[in-house]
Amino acid sequence: MAAKYDLTPRIAPQLDRHLVFPLLEFLQERGLYAEEDILKAKIELLNNTNMVDYAMDIHKSLYHSDDVPNEMVERRVEVVARLKSLEESAAPIITFLQNPNAVQELRADKQHNLQMLNDRYQVRIHIVLLNI
Repeated sequence: MAAKYDLTPRIAPQLDRHLVFPLLEFLQERGLYAEEDILKAKIELLNNTNMVDYAMDIHKSLYHSDDVPNEMVERRVEVVARLKSLEESAAPIITFLQNPNAVQELRADKQHNLQMLNDRYQVRIHIVLLNI
């Protein structure tokens, strides 16, 4: 199979980036493109994601160096800070869900459950509508 018959460049722009990774892995295993090109494509695909550590690992592999661009280091600091913030925000619900006795208090009544979670466990449920 030659790279000239590869449809990945045509279909990849239409796919979610999570679907492109397996394609790049397949192409890398088959050796259809230069290893350097595949690694650069992976780094580009990871831009603006929270997968900074993975991008840093690929960068190190690509350039055979432990040095990474400052942008990646700064982005990692932002991602870790955001992760810690989200973990803190989710702590009350995680604590609730890890307590089997508390979970048994849930009823079929949604309003009761929301009130109980808010009053006893300081869990505030916000309904978010996603524009997908």
